[in-house]
Amino acid sequence: MRHDVFVRCPVMLQLVGAQRPPLSAQVEFRFAGPDPYAVALAFQTLDAREVVWRFSRGLLAQGLIEAVGEGDVRLRPLETGVPTPVVEIELLWPGGRAVFHAPQAELREYLARTQELIAFGAEHEWLDLDHTVAMLLLAPPTPGSGTG
Repeated sequence: MRHDVFVRCPVMLQLVGAQRPPLSAQVEFRFAGPDPYAVALAFQTLDAREVVWRFSRGLLAQGLIEAVGEGDVRLRPLETGVPTPVVEIELLWPGGRAVFHAPQAELREYLARTQELIAFGAEHEWLDLDHTVAMLLLAPPTPGSGTG
């Protein structure tokens, strides 16, 4: 099992809002062998902190062709009338929401790169369940977890 599989893909998103013109946001999509079911979307904040949203790689793939997502991450392809198709990525949190437009072709290319490394349906072959169980057993109980 290789854990050095890693894909990084910088993408320029457009932060869109009803009351202002779109703002460009440089982000990085990431994919890692140790977490083969997930993709990560990493943002740099104005104060140089990194914010990372993790969600299902399958959700991203499905969001290229139809509206998906019921929780904190929602995706849907948009017909914007521009020659370059885009995917809307909506991120929700208790304090608000952000809506981005991403170039569909770049997301397809990113997913193809992840697929070359770990095929959809083969993710389970990359999981290290022994390591995961060991880490769970070593983790201290959290307050209010009913243990101890």
